[in-house]
Amino acid sequence: MRNKASEPSSRPNSRDPQHSAPHDLPGENTFIARQPILDRKLRVFGYEILFRANPDDPESHIVDGDSATLSVIQNLLMLSGTDSFTGGAKAFVNFTQNLLLQEAPFYLPREWAVIEILESVEPLPEVVEACRRLKQEGYTLALDDFVLDNVQHLPLLPLTDILKVDVRLTAPEERRHIIKRFGDRVGRFLAEKTETRQEFQEALEAGFSLFQGYFFSRPVIIARKDIPVYKVNALRLIQQLNRPDLDMDALEKVIKQDPALVYKLLRYVNSAFFAFRHKVGSVRHAVALLGERELRKWATLSVYTRLTTKDPQELLRLSLVRARFLELLAPLVGMAKEADQLFLMGIFSVVDTLLGRPMAEALEDVPLEDEIKDALLGTLNRYRVLYEVVLGYEKAHWEAVSRICSGLKIEPGVLTSRYLEAIDWTEQVHRLR
Repeated sequence: MRNKASEPSSRPNSRDPQHSAPHDLPGENTFIARQPILDRKLRVFGYEILFRANPDDPESHIVDGDSATLSVIQNLLMLSGTDSFTGGAKAFVNFTQNLLLQEAPFYLPREWAVIEILESVEPLPEVVEACRRLKQEGYTLALDDFVLDNVQHLPLLPLTDILKVDVRLTAPEERRHIIKRFGDRVGRFLAEKTETRQEFQEALEAGFSLFQGYFFSRPVIIARKDIPVYKVNALRLIQQLNRPDLDMDALEKVIKQDPALVYKLLRYVNSAFFAFRHKVGSVRHAVALLGERELRKWATLSVYTRLTTKDPQELLRLSLVRARFLELLAPLVGMAKEADQLFLMGIFSVVDTLLGRPMAEALEDVPLEDEIKDALLGTLNRYRVLYEVVLGYEKAHWEAVSRICSGLKIEPGVLTSRYLEAIDWTEQVHRLR
């Protein structure tokens, strides 16, 4: 792609469906994931799109940041759209100096794209001008990995909407000083790699308004007597729904005893998700249409959402993605018969956070086989190996994921497609809540 800085009239038009980004689609060995960015009230503000070629694949054509960004733009954001991948939230996408000068960000719609300027970008006059054009067109700009002594990026600060500060690279005092010094120049400060509740609290008190990382999935331990009754009741109902001796008639009775479940079930089967020709008006009819396996799964999900009512919604999404991802991976590793249990394993992978209890104690009342409970507690077994793939993928630990997949004989491209399918399914379920 040639430099178009001198040809504003030929700038890429993100609204033109005929105008596609250059470069071929990414190869079959590309990893793509998303990492949540939450606001002060723990609501989803957006996701950073994380991507990389398989580090073990010498044939991969994605060899630099330019190729990686362009491949993601074309394959994921332009062809698939972001509604299914980010749930309509903002998408943070990294841009190199070269791509900024080539005006590649204009391939993305300004309504949801956040143009993330990498710390390696030199603020040359032409780079500053390229960023100024993006601002004039209404784009949101984020500056990555800012530190106090990095004075070379000061020319970009007046154009920056979001300043990202790495919690791992800075001390609490330095972070407070950054906000104090540049608070009148930048609209928002984002604490990146926020992985613990303490780090979140420190960043919150320092004045950060956005937080990137998985701190929200860490449990805040409370006394057992303080666990809300509605969570205890929901857990008991999930146990009932997953009893091995529960036949279809008994399952129907359990559902009928819960008016909220009846309402949700009929709403679910009459949604566009199924598009049945005739309206389904009874629990018996719905039970017959769904079948026992799907009905158990649906009912478990519906009750499970009650556990997360007062928790960050991203916690619900995280567990749903894990559940569906594990379920989809099961046939690839000869565990198709255990797919249902793997699904539940993903669902209850955050039960310690939901109940505010240590994982070992939280799992006592969960309908999982002992081997799966052991895996969630860290015991290395066949379930834990697959769980490590899921955990590594969501945190973009690509080398570890690639190494495990090599042993399991799972191609990276297959893994990525299952992950994207899990994301899409999760967003559909979330919309139907």
